[in-house]
Amino acid sequence: MKMKLLSILLFATTLSDTLGFASLLQATKCRSVSVAFTQLSATQAETEAERLLRRARELRESSQRAEDTLHATLIQKKTEKDAATDRIISQLFPSSGIDDLVDRLHQKRLASDMLVQIVERLHEREIAARGLEHVESSLNQDQVTFKRVAQQDDVELAKIDGIVHELIEAAEVLDKEFVEQKAKADGGKITHAEMMHWGGGKIAGILKDKLKELGREQDEQFKKRLQSFYDAANIKNHKDKDAIEGNSWRDDDVWIK
Repeated sequence: MKMKLLSILLFATTLSDTLGFASLLQATKCRSVSVAFTQLSATQAETEAERLLRRARELRESSQRAEDTLHATLIQKKTEKDAATDRIISQLFPSSGIDDLVDRLHQKRLASDMLVQIVERLHEREIAARGLEHVESSLNQDQVTFKRVAQQDDVELAKIDGIVHELIEAAEVLDKEFVEQKAKADGGKITHAEMMHWGGGKIAGILKDKLKELGREQDEQFKKRLQSFYDAANIKNHKDKDAIEGNSWRDDDVWIK
């Protein structure tokens, strides 16, 4: 009887230990699964963040390439336009006088837009030749760079100095001839096409206005640069003054009564 009771007690103890171990094993397994799931979620979140960052970086790079391409295209067009305008200028100047320049303009039959373009180009070249600070762009292997330039070119200046005023004087002659011709042929009536293409006898005034506009722009840019230099110097002076006042308590004179 005692042996049977002892066997029952041993069985019960073994069963309890077994169930306890199973519960512990199950709990450990659940914790392991939970930790693994948490780690997987963190890894997936990190992967998604990396994907978004990579996508943002690709978009920035694509946008930068598109911007560089646009700048390169615009600079290339500007270079070609300037070269074509310079060729026309070289065909008009130097001249042996206003009459000679008028004859060349008659031969070229340049529209008013082209004459305005010549004035703009001559102004650009004169600014550069006088050594006035300006911004120049350059294109190297699809990379666009901008730099401030201020270097005088006496040879270039001697070549173009004053010729824009010769062009305006020649335009005044052309305007007078145009108005007289229209008065004889059409009773002074000027068509819209003639107004748009030839300036309607007012091309000299158009060129003068353009030259004044360019001069104002140059003056405004100079004033802005001068103001920026003044502001920078003013800020520096304030900083120096603050530094002196901040250390004034160290002066010996402060402690003398």
